[in-house]
Amino acid sequence: MRYGLLSDIHANLPALTAAVRCLAGQGVDRWLCAGDVVGYGPQPNECVAELAALDPVCIAGNHELVALGELSGQRCSRRARESLDWTRAALNPDTRAYLAALPRAVELPGLVMAHGSLSDPEEYVRTEARAEAQLARLATAHPSASVLILGHTHRAWLYQQGPGDQPERSVDGSARLRSGSRYLVNPGSVGQSRQRERQPLARFALLEFAEAGLEVSPVGVRYFAVDYDHRAVRGALRGKRLPSDSMHVRPGTLATAARRLRRAPGYLARQITR
Repeated sequence: MRYGLLSDIHANLPALTAAVRCLAGQGVDRWLCAGDVVGYGPQPNECVAELAALDPVCIAGNHELVALGELSGQRCSRRARESLDWTRAALNPDTRAYLAALPRAVELPGLVMAHGSLSDPEEYVRTEARAEAQLARLATAHPSASVLILGHTHRAWLYQQGPGDQPERSVDGSARLRSGSRYLVNPGSVGQSRQRERQPLARFALLEFAEAGLEVSPVGVRYFAVDYDHRAVRGALRGKRLPSDSMHVRPGTLATAARRLRRAPGYLARQITR
């Protein structure tokens, strides 16, 4: 079974289209989405329609829950709250109905998928200690599951429970998974990557399980980071009067920061005295 794994699309249609095209070319048996289809971006209805056409197993992220009034926006940033105010008004009835029907977590053979953590869609699981706590809870609450899929952090991550070396990714982004171990898999964000990169990339993953009789075990995961038309997203943000940096798609962000640093007072002197 090959799962196309998406998360944190954030109403970025060009990024979603690029991700789906790439994964479809790899061969996908079933699609999974770990939430936050909407929020921040300018195309919530279009993204929900494209995702729904895949007939995925999808859960609600914190942005869906806030947009629908099922979760307070108190823990959101100012920018997130502003975009969610716009999103709430922009959702059409079909989109709203689709999002309202999403569960907060799902269990499939061999895996469990939630957004932030097993109990809190707004929790950031970014440290080994938190990953260990989540996988320990997985073992207790879902003993037949060997993979926990989370999103929310917007950063791709693969973590194996317990002491010892972590699985290494090869040049093409793939890693082998061992039967009998438990893993946390975060595919990163399709539409709002927060990893350091010269231009934004759509990030997602392909997760593979093997079936032997009644036994289901993970075989491997491959992480992807592909280009998409971020200029189109900036244009759509301007058209909707949303903040231009809502998608972290400002061109040349790192280069611009470097130029500003070089122009800062005392920079040359610091370089000479290093």
